[in-house]
Amino acid sequence: MKYRTSNQILNLRLITLGISLFLLNCWANPLTHPPIECLMKLSNSFCPDKNLLEKWSPYIFLSLLPESSVTISNLTNHSIVETGFVVGTAPAGHPFVNVWTDDIRHTEVPIIDGTWRYPLPARAVTNTFWTYGSLHSISVHLPFEKPKTIQVRMGTNHDTDGDGYPDLIVSATPANNVQGYGYVYRTNSLTKQLTTSPVTTLTDGQTTATYFGCRIGSGDFNGDGYADILVGAQAFIGAIGRVYVFLSKGQQGIPSQNLNTGGSADAILDGVTGGGRFGTNIIGADINRDGYDDGIFASPWENELFIFYSQGTNAFSSLNTNSANFVFKNPFPANPDDNFGTYAYAGDVNGDGFLDLVVSAATHSSDLGRIYIFVSNQGTLPNQPQQFLYPPTNPAPGCAGGCRFGTNFALDYFNSDKCIDLAVGAPTFNSNQGIVFVYHSSCDATNPYSNPPVATLIGPPTNSCNGNNCSFGGNLASGDTNGDGLPDLLIGATGASSGIGDVYLVLNDPNTGLRNMNLSAGGAADSLFSGSIANRNFSQGLQFQDTNADGLQDIVISEPLTTNLVYTFHSIRGGVPASQNLNGPTGVTSQTLAPPAGNSLGNTIAELRIKAEDYLWALVTKTKVYFGWI
Repeated sequence: MKYRTSNQILNLRLITLGISLFLLNCWANPLTHPPIECLMKLSNSFCPDKNLLEKWSPYIFLSLLPESSVTISNLTNHSIVETGFVVGTAPAGHPFVNVWTDDIRHTEVPIIDGTWRYPLPARAVTNTFWTYGSLHSISVHLPFEKPKTIQVRMGTNHDTDGDGYPDLIVSATPANNVQGYGYVYRTNSLTKQLTTSPVTTLTDGQTTATYFGCRIGSGDFNGDGYADILVGAQAFIGAIGRVYVFLSKGQQGIPSQNLNTGGSADAILDGVTGGGRFGTNIIGADINRDGYDDGIFASPWENELFIFYSQGTNAFSSLNTNSANFVFKNPFPANPDDNFGTYAYAGDVNGDGFLDLVVSAATHSSDLGRIYIFVSNQGTLPNQPQQFLYPPTNPAPGCAGGCRFGTNFALDYFNSDKCIDLAVGAPTFNSNQGIVFVYHSSCDATNPYSNPPVATLIGPPTNSCNGNNCSFGGNLASGDTNGDGLPDLLIGATGASSGIGDVYLVLNDPNTGLRNMNLSAGGAADSLFSGSIANRNFSQGLQFQDTNADGLQDIVISEPLTTNLVYTFHSIRGGVPASQNLNGPTGVTSQTLAPPAGNSLGNTIAELRIKAEDYLWALVTKTKVYFGWI
C-alpha cells in the first residue's frame, strides 16, 4: 500500500475543492449541456460565467416548453374587458387549466366538457377588483406547456349571465305616452352573433306618464362579477322621475319583468323634485373605489346630479334623492339655464387610480357651453370643480353664436398613458355644422385639460345637411376597432347627408394620435356609415362593443325613429371596417336587430357614460323645452 504524506493529502484536498468550486461556479452538468462550455468559460444562458441566481431565469425553462394548447375564447390581446369572467377551451383528458391574472399565483380551474371558466377579480367573490381603465395581464396554460398571455384593459361590465361575452343592453322608448322597454340581447359564442330575440325584457307595463326606458345603464353594483341594469323613468309621477334596479341572478342572468303584472325590481330610487325628471341620465361607476359600482344620476332639467353609493353585496336599497350620498348643483345657480348635467362621465383624469367626474353644461352662457372637472381625493369628490373647460378661442367665430360645447363627450386613453383623455362634441358650431375637440390629459390634479386641443375635427358643409343642420359631434363613442390597443373615435351627425345621418370612424394612429380633420375642406374619415332613410336619427345610439365573440370591439349604431332598428358592423383586427351606405343598394350590416315590442329600439344603449340623445334646446321665457321629450 502506498501512503501519501500529510502535505500530499492536503494538496489533493485543495485540488478537489478547487475543481468542485469551479464546476459549481459554472454550473456544469453533462446530463443537460456539454461541460466543455464550462471548461472553456463560454458565457451563455446554460452555463453562466457569474452567479447562477443572477443569470438563471425561469423564462429559459419556459422557452423549452411546447406552445399552450389552451385557448382564450372571449378576450384577445388589447381587449377591453366587458365581462366578469374569462372563458376558453382545452384538450380533452386534462382535469384542469392554470390561470394567472397579473402577478397573482395561478389557480387550477377545472375543465368541463372541453371548456373552462374563471371569475376575474370581483369584490364580493375574491375581495379584489379591477378599476375601470386599469391594465392587466391574463395567462393560461396546461401543466408543462408555455403560458399564453394577453394584455387587457378593464371596461364596463355588460355580461348579465357570466358566460364571458358582453350582452347588448338597449331600451326601446320613443316618448312619454307609449309603453317602454329595456332589452338584453345575448352574444351567441357559437354563431358569433347576437341573439335575434332578447333573452330579457323589462317594462313597467304603463302606456302613459312614466317614460320607462328613457335611459338604461349597466354596472356590477353588488360586486359578484355579473352585470346589473338600471332603467330610468323620467316622467314618473308628474316628471319627478324614478330609477329601477334589476340585479343579475348569476348564470340565469336578469329575469324578464313586467312591473304591471306582478313583476318587481330589486330596488327603486325616486326623485323628490317636481319636474326634476330623475332618471334622465344614468351612469354606473365605482366612484369611491370600494369594488362596487355606484349609481350616478344627472338631470339637466334642474341642473343637478346625484350619487348613490352601492351598499355592497345588496347593491341598493329603495331610497329617494334626499338620501343620496352626494348632491351636485350647478356651481353658478344664477344661471338656471345652463343644463348642468347635460352629459357626464367617470374616468381617472390624473392617473391616481381613483375615478374622477366630468360633467357638462351645454347651454351655459347663451349656448356657448362648458365642462366641469371634479377630481377625486382618494375616492371622495369635491363639492366644487377644480377646472372649467370652455371651447377654444380658435376657431372663435364658429362658437361666437353658441356651439353647445359638451353636448356629448368621450373619455378614453387616446395617447395610452395612465391619465384619461377627452373628446368633446359641439354640434351647433358654425350654425349647426358641428365640431369635435380632442384634449390629452396632463395628469395634473387641478388643470388636466389645457387649451388648445391636440386635434380638431370639423363637420361636413352645412349645405349638404338637413336644413343646413348637420349636428356633427352630437353623439360620440370611443373604442378599439382594429385591435392595436388604441381607442378610435366614432362621431355621429344625425342631420348629415340631407338628414339620412352619418357616422364617421376616425382611427387613432400609434405615432401621431387622432388627427385634425375638416370634412368641409376635403377631409375624410377612415370609414363612413350612412343611415337608411332621412329623419330617422341614425347615430342616436352609438357604441363600441364586442358583438360577435371575438374579443374585438365592434361598431353599434341605432336608427330608432320609425325604423326601430339597431345595426352592428364587425371590426377587423389590423384593418378597418368597410364604409356602408344603408341608403344605397350595396350597404350591408353585420347584423340588424328589431324589438319584439315597442318602438325606437336603441334610443339608449347601456354603457359606462351617460348616453345623451340629440339634445335640442329652446329657451322660451327662460323655460326649457326638450324637443321630443314630453
